[in-house]
Amino acid sequence: MVYDRGMPIDPRLNEIDDCLYRVAVRALIVQNNKVLLVQETLENWWALPGGGVNHGETVQTTLAREIEEELGVPASDISSDLQIIHYSIGAVVNAVPRMNLFLKATVPPGALQPTNHVTTWDWFTREAFMAANLHSSYNKTELANVIFSN
Repeated sequence: MVYDRGMPIDPRLNEIDDCLYRVAVRALIVQNNKVLLVQETLENWWALPGGGVNHGETVQTTLAREIEEELGVPASDISSDLQIIHYSIGAVVNAVPRMNLFLKATVPPGALQPTNHVTTWDWFTREAFMAANLHSSYNKTELANVIFSN
């Protein structure tokens, strides 16, 4: 038996090349036909706010935690219907297969606060979104169609 953080992991999983994915929850925060992107500390690409689901977390808990960590918005001020409106699976970043779950979320205007997790954030039009250096696990065209379709 292999152990990861004290948890027993079935060793047969090591024999299956594509069975393990790092699952992330990503917030689609859109205001005035612009989407909010963040640039994480030590990274040169832009990403949608969010991040990996920790063991035992729900999608709701992950979404709230990540928005609070990256945007400084208290969980009580975040609104989402928790419906997955898009997902991507299969991209490999830094030798780790990725799966992203995209959910719409809203935060109060002016609620964004500086944090230690991101160096900056900005609002992107569709054109700016398509020109941006995005996280490599995203399909820009698919995401733009989801984000900017009204």
